[in-house]
This record gives sequence, structure tokens and C-alpha cells, in this order.
Amino acid sequence: MDSMNMTDTGDMSNTTSTDSSGSMSMMIMKAYLHFTPGDTVIFKTIVPTSAGAIFGTCLILFLVSVGERYLRAVCRGINRRLAQRAKRLATVYSVVDAGEAATASGSKHSASKVVTPAPAAPSFILSRQLSRGLLAGIESTLHYLLMLVVMTFNAAFIISVVLGVVMGEMAFGRLNR
Repeated sequence: MDSMNMTDTGDMSNTTSTDSSGSMSMMIMKAYLHFTPGDTVIFKTIVPTSAGAIFGTCLILFLVSVGERYLRAVCRGINRRLAQRAKRLATVYSVVDAGEAATASGSKHSASKVVTPAPAAPSFILSRQLSRGLLAGIESTLHYLLMLVVMTFNAAFIISVVLGVVMGEMAFGRLNR
């Protein structure tokens, strides 16, 4: 990472940080697509500089991108199963029209069976909503981490993330549609 010691009274309009010794250092950000090593990946201590380290980082980013698409398919499946179960329970425990109750008690009116539609939102069951919320939180975390990696402007990382999304969508995009 490029850094410059700012001990004199230079232009301080860019982003600066103070280290423990009190001197000011400036972080120069590469705001253009590049293949150069030395970009920080998510944590300050992860800075791949060798070709092997960059390849390993790209491989991990590729696998995380594929896994993110798999997690999305799992979330779709869980939501679909919960919606089907809610619809089935609403049909089984539906409210019968008052006309049918009168017919069953011996009245001479012929009333057709009326089933009320399922409620707009399924009932709140804590264990299901916790699992859905946890999966949504994991999915959002992966989205944001991949976005931060792409914001390094390292073309190798961007290509790895995009290829991972493409391969993950090809493998898991059709599931639970």
C-alpha cells in the first residue's frame, strides 16, 4: 500500500489518518481498474502481494460468490415452503360461511361452501422468522463483503467475483423458482 508521511504542513484535503506515534499518514487510493498487487482485501492484515496469494484470493472470492448464489437459492426454497405451508394451513383451518352452518343444522336453504382466502401475511412463528432473518442477514453480509472487494478496483478480484456469480447462477439459479 502506498503511504506518505505528512510531517510538514502540506495539503491535508485528502483522507488522512493518525497512527500511534502521532504522525499523519495519507492513504492513496487507486481509483482505476488495475492488476497491481498490494490491495487490502476486507481486513487490514489481508494484503496479497505475490502471484500465488492473489490467485488464492481470487479463488476464495470465486467460491464465496458461488456460495452466495447457493444461499440465495436456499432462501427462495425456504420462503416457498413456508408460503405453501401457510396456504395449506389456511385451507385446512378455514372459516366456514354462516350459510353452511345453517344447512348443517337442518335448515332448508342450500348454501355453497365458502372458503375464506388465506390471510395476507402468514402468522408469526418465532422459530421460522428467526431462521429467515438469520439467512437474510448472512446473505446481506456476503453481498456487502463482495461489494467491498469490488471497490478495491482490482480487476482480478472483480473478474473472480463476476465469474463466481455467473457460475453460481448457472448452477443454482433455476432452483426453487
